Amino acid sequence: MTQFSDWIQTNWFELGILVVLFAILATVVWFARNILRTLRASQEQVGALLRLSFSDVVPVQAAATEVPAPVLSEPMQHGPNRLVAWFQAPMSSGSVAPWSKILRWLQAPTGS
Repeated sequence: MTQFSDWIQTNWFELGILVVLFAILATVVWFARNILRTLRASQEQVGALLRLSFSDVVPVQAAATEVPAPVLSEPMQHGPNRLVAWFQAPMSSGSVAPWSKILRWLQAPTGS
């Protein structure tokens, strides 16, 4: 027998563990790539929704097979949407700290 086959026969268990560890590593990398790809697609969708919510004009995208949609000539005059109003609203008056509100709520009786 050769020296390599003798080494394999004496260390077969360690070699098997090494193969299993590489298989686990490949599986973890595959799942991580899929999760990151899903997160990237989700972030792109959220970004598109935010761009739509901040824009005043609804974008029109018509495919070649669809019936073309009418193009809006003027921006919609309905005022800022709720998200923009929420961003523009003042944070708080600063009179009572939030932690003291939580403490008061925890100390209050449950019936009231």
